[in-house]
Amino acid sequence: MIESPSLPGDPTELHLRISYDDELWDTPQADTLERWNVAVLHRRRTHDGGQNLGEGRGCTTAGCPSCTTEDVAVGEMTFYRVHLDRGRNAYWAMEEESEELYEIAQVLLDPQTGSFTSEVGELLEYVGSALLVMDRVTLDP
Repeated sequence: MIESPSLPGDPTELHLRISYDDELWDTPQADTLERWNVAVLHRRRTHDGGQNLGEGRGCTTAGCPSCTTEDVAVGEMTFYRVHLDRGRNAYWAMEEESEELYEIAQVLLDPQTGSFTSEVGELLEYVGSALLVMDRVTLDP
């Protein structure tokens, strides 16, 4: 039997901090694309200002004054909300933003209309007038 490696920390202590930074406000695709940045944080408890308390090694005293909790960034994600019904043609807005978004647009969107291709539209149930694209995920080892 193959034993899986142990995790570097308790995954229940991971949480996300979502922020919308309107970096695209002065670009032609401002009404069509929104960039959302998400920080992946790990809540760590330390004792006496340095000793990391690993899983199952918490303080035995509740509310120990020598323990501190901090959120440490361990990764990040980038999402794009693509509005298919306002601003520019979404296909071309994605093409101008990045090569990765352009590759997604080539698969999902019609270059003439900026909406889903008929093939994609048949596969999806109604999804509204926006598309959420997970563009990038990075996690520290």
